[in-house]
Amino acid sequence: MNAATDPLSKLSESIADGEAIDWDEVRALAGDEDIRHLLEHLRIVAGVAEVHRSQVAETIAASLAPVRDPALTATAAAEPQRWGHLLLIRKIGEGAFGEVFEALDTWLDHPRALKLLKPEVANRASAPQILHEARKLVRVRHPNVVMVHGADSHDGRVGFWMDLIEGQTLEQRVREGRLSAGEAIYVGQELCRALAAVHHANLLHRDIKAQNVMRASDGGRIILMDFGAGEFRNVPTAGRPQGTPLYLAPELTTGESATVQSDIYALGVLLYYLVTGRFPVEGKSLTDLVLAHAQRSRRHLRDARPDLPDSFVTVVERAIDPDPARRFQSAGDFHAALEERDAVRPAPVVATQGATAAPTADPQLPLVYTLIAALVVLAAVGVCGFVACRTFEVILHVDPDFAGRPLDYLNIGIYALVPFVLNWLAGIALVAVLTGAYAALGSKADRLLRPWRTRLERVSPTTLATLIPACAAICWLVMSWLHWPIVDTASALHLGTPVTPASVPILSPAFGTMQHMYSELAAILSFVLILAVWRWWPWLERRSDDVPAVRRMKWASIALASIVIVAAVAPRRLAMERFEVVLYKNHRSYVIGSRGGELLLYVPDAVDNVRPRVRRGDRDVTPTDERKTLVGR
Repeated sequence: MNAATDPLSKLSESIADGEAIDWDEVRALAGDEDIRHLLEHLRIVAGVAEVHRSQVAETIAASLAPVRDPALTATAAAEPQRWGHLLLIRKIGEGAFGEVFEALDTWLDHPRALKLLKPEVANRASAPQILHEARKLVRVRHPNVVMVHGADSHDGRVGFWMDLIEGQTLEQRVREGRLSAGEAIYVGQELCRALAAVHHANLLHRDIKAQNVMRASDGGRIILMDFGAGEFRNVPTAGRPQGTPLYLAPELTTGESATVQSDIYALGVLLYYLVTGRFPVEGKSLTDLVLAHAQRSRRHLRDARPDLPDSFVTVVERAIDPDPARRFQSAGDFHAALEERDAVRPAPVVATQGATAAPTADPQLPLVYTLIAALVVLAAVGVCGFVACRTFEVILHVDPDFAGRPLDYLNIGIYALVPFVLNWLAGIALVAVLTGAYAALGSKADRLLRPWRTRLERVSPTTLATLIPACAAICWLVMSWLHWPIVDTASALHLGTPVTPASVPILSPAFGTMQHMYSELAAILSFVLILAVWRWWPWLERRSDDVPAVRRMKWASIALASIVIVAAVAPRRLAMERFEVVLYKNHRSYVIGSRGGELLLYVPDAVDNVRPRVRRGDRDVTPTDERKTLVGR
């Protein structure tokens, strides 16, 4: 009894300390069947203990498209499958060693992600191999790393359950449009914190990529997942590179061991990808990538995105430097560099006497951008005001002495753009609501939209880029045709010829109603075009093999949006502006221009091109103290 008890006590201590155990050798030394039966139980306990000891899980819950498990689907109608206290809902992913399920924790009534080791893996692999895989997945507890909540063994299958992350992967986010430098800096800082915790636990992730990082819908938290390719830092990995080829550091492609610097390189590539949708080194095969690295053939971030801040470009270029010694030496160094060179919120550095101030982003840069934006808005207002004024003056034959001036252009342009601004704000609010609903629905919305996204991805980007302005041009032509009486009215007024009210609404209320409707439709169409240029074109440019052709269509869309706006603004003064009303020789007349004490009148009852010029106070002119639109009589 004592002889058996002492080895079992040592074996229990080894299990508690997490030491590797050769279970085949232990079984061979067992004296009788009872001892061998006890060893089988200890073997299961050892597996559960090692999985439960570490605190990070490989999970791809919510990062892969939900895939129904055929076995679960076939038996769902009969009775839901269970694993301990977890109710299995559906399979959402699968790897070389395990299967990941969405599950319901029946004790806490809370959704979880459950990873079960595959039966065939457990049957053919030794316990040390299985435990070694578990050790790679567990070791870290950090807010930016997916968290394990427990481990157990049921029905001969060892597994552990963890957070079920609702949100989208960074890969899905980039498909919607490349990120700004500020957004990428936030992601980089969060991942540096996660990576620092991973390295502190003596692990290397070895597969940092957009598909393995989630942006949670509960506030945008960035979460690092999938440690399937991970390894302990003290374990040599030379000759067997792991991870995604496009993210591999150059030294890994030549057979060297993974290091902290190779993880930092992958994170730098990820930031590059987030802001460009491309990779610094690209190739159709691993051989092409190895050759490209050997030839130092890579695309610099400045060439891929010339608009990015210098500070951000400098940090990313250092992270992906081909020489590991020139990269950041730790995740903490990388994080500090991102904080110091944050181009969105530059922190002022106060230089003390005898010290050199650290370089910071130009504090005047936001002011420059603000001034540029203000000048663009001012120019747009001025152009719209000029178009509206000149159209009015040409149609009504306004004497050059009474023509509008620059200040008149600005004043009239502001009022001309009001319906567009209101409709654009409503469009922005609608897009914000839809975006919030999409984020709230999470995977459900993604499943609903995935078929449509798949269909779009099958269409050539150049074709899509051509269809957008083409369809918009057709819509504008249809709008113009339906509202052609506006053009007929303007032409009749300019020529001074009478027309039949049934065919052309000469400055009647119908003219104002038609012009208002045309402005509303033009505002909607221009908003869709601007939204397409802002949100869809980056995605089209990333996917296209003919980027210049796609960009030409982008400029065509911008030009078409400008034409739509100008065409709607042009008749604005005829339909919307209020003019002073006077009686001229007992005829109701409108003051369409004034200079000093001289007035220029439009007399609706006179069908001609003559615009009387009179002095205010003449006996033929009687003021009425009214101001009305030309279409309001």
